[in-house]
Amino acid sequence: MITLPDTRDVPVVRGDFRDDGLWERLQYEILSLTAEGFGACVEFVEDRALVGLDEAAVVAGYPRAYPEHYRHPVAFVVDAVAVSTVGHPLLVVNLNETGQERSFRALPRQVQAIQNNLSIANMDFFEFARSADPDGVFRGF
Repeated sequence: MITLPDTRDVPVVRGDFRDDGLWERLQYEILSLTAEGFGACVEFVEDRALVGLDEAAVVAGYPRAYPEHYRHPVAFVVDAVAVSTVGHPLLVVNLNETGQERSFRALPRQVQAIQNNLSIANMDFFEFARSADPDGVFRGF
C-alpha cells in the first residue's frame, strides 16, 4: 500500500514523472492568482513511489487526521491522464465524504476555486463534481 505524506496544505500529488517541464508549468498555473485575486493553498508532493497513483490509492494511502476524516477535503493528482490529455485535467479526489461523487477532473486553473471553497466549507464537493462537463472535467462555473 502506498502511504502519502501528511501535508500542511491540500496536496497536489505528482503521479506521473514523464514531463518535468509540464510539472513546472502546472505548479505555476496552480499557484497563480485568479482574476479575482484568489490563490491556492496547496503543497506539491513529489515521490517516484507514487507513480500510477489512482483514486483508490489516494483514499487508502492518505493519513487520516481523525478516525474517519482527513485533514483536507480533497487531494489533487497529476496522473498519466492529466499529463497526456489536452488541458491537463487533474484528478480531484474527495477524501472526506462517501457517495456517488468520489472524484472528477478539473483544469489546473480551477484548483484555486475548488481548494478555497472546500477548505472553508463554502461549497460541497458534489457541487463541483456535478458541474463538470459531460466529459467529466470541471472547467468552472
